Amino acid sequence: MKQKQGENVTMLKQKLIYYQSELSRYKAKLQQYEQSDMMSLIKENEYLKGELESLTKRLHEATAENVLLKELAFQSEERYKQLQQVRKEKDELEKRLAERKKQIEEETNLDSWFIRTLKQQNAIVSPSAKTNPKHHSISSPFSFSEEEK
Repeated sequence: MKQKQGENVTMLKQKLIYYQSELSRYKAKLQQYEQSDMMSLIKENEYLKGELESLTKRLHEATAENVLLKELAFQSEERYKQLQQVRKEKDELEKRLAERKKQIEEETNLDSWFIRTLKQQNAIVSPSAKTNPKHHSISSPFSFSEEEK
């Protein structure tokens, strides 16, 4: 029985040595995994920091562009208002011009019967009268010159 106990003790010692070596091996693997995970986390952290920096830069650029676009939209709206005002003034001036032309035409038409009559009398004058302005073959109530004798 002692021999059996001695074998059991030896066997237990061997098992203990085996399990200690297995434990050391698993601890080494665990440490390797932890380091590997730590390295991958560090790399991922660096990558994410770069992404954050890039996105922050793009955000600032987009914000600056947005401010510029708002300013341009405001200027465009102001120019549109000015254009509308100029068009309104143009229409008003065209209306005034048309009224003035109509007024001048009416004034001209009032005098035109007299002027037309004078022009017609000058057109009736004979061709010889045109060469000799002192000699009129046709007299009219508006011609006051004496005929040559």
